[in-house]
Amino acid sequence: MLVMLMLILGGGWIVFSQMGKWRKSIDERDFKLSLRKTEAEELLKQRDFWNLRSEWLASQQESYPSRNEADNKIYELVEQTAKKQGLTLMRQLAEPEEVGGMTSATVLVEAKGPLDKVLRWLYDLQKPAAFISIKSLALKTNPEDTSLVIVSDLKIQKWYRTAAK
Repeated sequence: MLVMLMLILGGGWIVFSQMGKWRKSIDERDFKLSLRKTEAEELLKQRDFWNLRSEWLASQQESYPSRNEADNKIYELVEQTAKKQGLTLMRQLAEPEEVGGMTSATVLVEAKGPLDKVLRWLYDLQKPAAFISIKSLALKTNPEDTSLVIVSDLKIQKWYRTAAK
C-alpha cells in the first residue's frame, strides 16, 4: 500500500510539473501572439501614411532602364558633379544590386581634392528625390599634400524602381 501511495504521489508530481511546463509554453505563445496582434494593429493604423509614401515613390522614382543606360547615367552624374568642384577622380563600374523592388546602378570611386570641395561634392550628389546613396567611403589626408584629402572605397549608388517582370 505504501508503494502504491508513493507511485501515485510520484505520478501526480510528474503530471503537475508537466502541466506547469505546458502552461508556461502556452503563456509564452499567448504573449507572442498578443504582441504580434498589437504590432499588426499599429501597422494598420499607419496604412494610409505608408500608402502615400509608396504612391510618391512610384511617381518620383525612375524605372530601371537597361544596365548600360543606368551605368552611363551614374557615371556621368559623378563625373559632372566632381568636375564642378575641380576634383580628380578614378571611377570603376560595379555590379548592380537589387533590394526590395529597387535596382541600383553602382560606381566605385576614388577622389582627391580639398576637404571643403570633396564634402560639397558628396552633398551635391545626394540631392532630394535623386535616389542617390553613398554606401561606403573612407576619408584620409593625402600624405604628399596635406591640404588635400583622398576619398577611397567610395560606393555611389543610384536607385531605380525595378521593372515588373
